[in-house]
Amino acid sequence: MIKTRKKIYLLVASDLPILQKRDWLTSMPELGIIADVEPVVVFNEPSSDITPSIWLKLSDEIAQRFSQADGFVILHDIDNILYTASALSFLLQNLTKPIIITGPYQKRLDGKNPEIRANIINACQAANYSFGEVALMFGNRLLRANQSFLTTEESLNVFNAPPSGILGRIDFSIRIFEKNILTAKTKLQVSKNLNSNIEIININPVLDLKSLNKRLADRDGVVINAGNNQSLPRNLIFLLDKVISDKPVVIWTKQSNQPMIISNNLILVNNMGWESTVLKLMWSLTQADKPKKIKELMFKDLAGETL
Repeated sequence: MIKTRKKIYLLVASDLPILQKRDWLTSMPELGIIADVEPVVVFNEPSSDITPSIWLKLSDEIAQRFSQADGFVILHDIDNILYTASALSFLLQNLTKPIIITGPYQKRLDGKNPEIRANIINACQAANYSFGEVALMFGNRLLRANQSFLTTEESLNVFNAPPSGILGRIDFSIRIFEKNILTAKTKLQVSKNLNSNIEIININPVLDLKSLNKRLADRDGVVINAGNNQSLPRNLIFLLDKVISDKPVVIWTKQSNQPMIISNNLILVNNMGWESTVLKLMWSLTQADKPKKIKELMFKDLAGETL
């Protein structure tokens, strides 16, 4: 019996120097052994310039090829990678095939990123397995992307995740940790929109409330990065209550378990990463327009994002 070769689409979402070489794909003959790898250029600018429209384009390219593919690999700079990964996890729910995102640890002008070759090969190997997750492959770890965070340690493993978000590890080969893998409950669910008409507020002592007042009235929702703060500035609380009492206000915090504002439109989030929180609100705003329903969606685990 002839064994069918696996098909992996390698989507480019960056202007990595390695991609400027004509033979960049053939210079990695290992890929031809792993699968039939076909490149698709989606975005060839720095990932620092990426926008929601590119996330939608990536999602659409994957959805169009989903039935033909065994897996997908996305090449991406480290800038904005967690936003891109979180966006895809909400735009493409109930996955049955892997979407692996990888790239260099840092973007060097001389193009010398020796680790990118290993990352691409490892990502293609991971995409050869049968599981449905949006994941990051850096160093020797395969991580659930919407639970991942950037580390400060000097290591090839520039990202980490809680134990439940570690999907696999590379020793001499890839070991997939089946107990941590999500199982699709229904068929693939593809969303076509994200609502980017939100206000992102970072709490700090020089927050300009006057200019904020003018912007809030036209927004569909608000995400507040409270970080390690245990309470919000009183003037901000007054402003939120006055201007947008009928719109969802998400407060992302690392510290508090108690409401910072007593309001029906308040959504306190302390069990998700920052990027996942922002993208989940952007997605939820396309699914509902009432704060109560949006709150229900924000509290529901949709794609393994809950820590």
